[in-house]
Amino acid sequence: MKYEVNSNYLAVTPLVKNIENYFQSSTKILYDKRNEIRLVEFEEKKYVVKLFRVPNLINQYVYHYLRSSKAKRSYQYSKKIGESLCPAAIAYREEYNGARLAKSYYISSYFDYDFTINALLINNSHEDYIKILELFADFTYTLHEKGILHRDYSHGNILIKKDRVDYQFRVIDVNRMQFKSLSIGDRLNNFSRLSANDEVMKIVVGRYAQHINIPIDKAVAIAISRRDKFMKKRRMKNKLRGR
Repeated sequence: MKYEVNSNYLAVTPLVKNIENYFQSSTKILYDKRNEIRLVEFEEKKYVVKLFRVPNLINQYVYHYLRSSKAKRSYQYSKKIGESLCPAAIAYREEYNGARLAKSYYISSYFDYDFTINALLINNSHEDYIKILELFADFTYTLHEKGILHRDYSHGNILIKKDRVDYQFRVIDVNRMQFKSLSIGDRLNNFSRLSANDEVMKIVVGRYAQHINIPIDKAVAIAISRRDKFMKKRRMKNKLRGR
């Protein structure tokens, strides 16, 4: 068994050491598909615990010897991104069966969000609909300027909370990241998973284009083209898988 606790949250170490008991005792399931996410309470505070699906046999060895596990990457990347942009990284824990990775957990702080970008797009009657989309573009620009490229920047991975003054944004599911200087192509391609609605793309990418100082029409055309290419590729994959 291996684990690491963020030095700013060492008081949570007992939770990490007994994570399976706390996880199984929680009835607050936030997500339960490939991986399972539960809300866990410890000493009157809430934490999000993600139990990753057991990898295939080859990756059980790969994650031991050659590559960091998804739990460890989530922890390391969240620390690198920072608490103003994603929920705070608390700890990760890995359990092994000999040389094979058996279980892995990632623990983060709980961001008490109001809705996701996905919920906003489904219910576009929100009074601040356009404002939120434009603020999302600003948030994305902040990520990109810090050299952060979320490789699964989909609508379910962007959390939004209304505060007294404005809206706060956080990204989650961060085990697939790149940290580098981003080209214009990298930046606009990052919107390809956002929405099939051209009007949404025009609002978000139009605002983003103002930050990077390129013509709005050009930026929107590139982003929509990249999105259409991505969606076509995804449809083909789903067809091959019989979905």
